[in-house]
Amino acid sequence: MQRVRGMIKREQLRPGERLGSERGLCAALGVDRSPLRAALEVLERCGEIRRTMGRLGGVFVSDGKVTRHPNTIQGVPDMLRQQGLRHDTSLLRAEVGTPDRLECRQLRLAERDPVIRLTRRRDAAGVPLSLDSMTIPARLLPGWTRLDFSVSVYEILRREYGIEPARAAETIELGAATDAQARILQVPVGAPLFDIRRLTVDTADRPIELSRDLFRADRTRISLERLGTSWKRAVRPR
Repeated sequence: MQRVRGMIKREQLRPGERLGSERGLCAALGVDRSPLRAALEVLERCGEIRRTMGRLGGVFVSDGKVTRHPNTIQGVPDMLRQQGLRHDTSLLRAEVGTPDRLECRQLRLAERDPVIRLTRRRDAAGVPLSLDSMTIPARLLPGWTRLDFSVSVYEILRREYGIEPARAAETIELGAATDAQARILQVPVGAPLFDIRRLTVDTADRPIELSRDLFRADRTRISLERLGTSWKRAVRPR
């Protein structure tokens, strides 16, 4: 275990960087697979590493935080799955209502157009991570009561209705947990939360989602990819 820690320190690996495969670590450290796995299990329980399966899997350095990439339209279940974390969803509310003024304006709806409102808590590795509130025009989800909202709504839109999310405008602020939010996310009142508000449109430039996501700041890292100054020349203003 100390040798794995020493490798992380020596290579100056940061959270999210790949340490290697189990086979590669066995060769690098000159140990058998069984003692290595035992050491990795301890480090994983301590939150110092995480292990993922598949072609792009391996052993990654971790500090217990989930990395969120705002430059990618991705549901929380997919985000957690890619980072090798077990995910669970608790559906707290699913109902039909009429839109308020903000929803009418952002989703381009008339006052009597019905909307579906969802509120869900997302857990990562058995610990609350985020509280998500989403408003969707009801016309986009006919027969919505039969749907399983424990999966990503983006996945539902693609698979069931052929609707492809194309781009999203997000704002991110740092907020403080209210009594109700703290109770759901299991944090102290006033704990810092990433307050993310999002409007998503599909490939036809049609608004499909207005959301507010509250992520625990103690469990979340925001990671961005910035483009060069020439990117504006390749994008036509809308």
